[in-house]
Amino acid sequence: MSEVITIDTSAGIIKQDERLEPLTICADVHPFLTTRIPEYTGKLPNADISKIASLLKFTMKLYNGIGLAANQCGLSVRMFVMGTDQFQMACINPKVLDVSPEMVRDNEGCLSAPAFYVKIERPKWCDVEFHDENGNLKSTRLDGLSARCFLHEMDHLNGIKFTHNVGPVAMKFARQRQTKIIRTMNRLQVKK
Repeated sequence: MSEVITIDTSAGIIKQDERLEPLTICADVHPFLTTRIPEYTGKLPNADISKIASLLKFTMKLYNGIGLAANQCGLSVRMFVMGTDQFQMACINPKVLDVSPEMVRDNEGCLSAPAFYVKIERPKWCDVEFHDENGNLKSTRLDGLSARCFLHEMDHLNGIKFTHNVGPVAMKFARQRQTKIIRTMNRLQVKK
């Protein structure tokens, strides 16, 4: 007679049939977005962090973002997610090890400031280190949009808004464009 041993390998994994509700994203004026988030000191992996990572990824994808920090959703965890529909990664206790001396100025937006875009100067590449949700230490060089996204989300965790170094004239024009875009979107929704 043989025994059947069943091992539950799904702890901390969100099942396909589990219904996810998106997290609420804080508006760019929320005071939590100017608070530095402390290092995560808990053990990895764990079900809570896996759940938060899944919810952040789900929320980011739902709102067509490429990055979302936990504190943007009112969570005091030093973690963000970034990626596309095909691939997302969670970055816990991220660090920037080195940056390119070459800077690139490009449009940047934020899920906490819908329809608000402004040109931001950031390093062309960055060498980074972080733990994934399984506790694995990762280090890599990010270039272009990936570097920009990582640095943007790091700023969130450090309590720095992406508009921190934007001048008043650029802010004024960006707010005017934002208002126009939102009005247009609202008119289109009313017509549906």
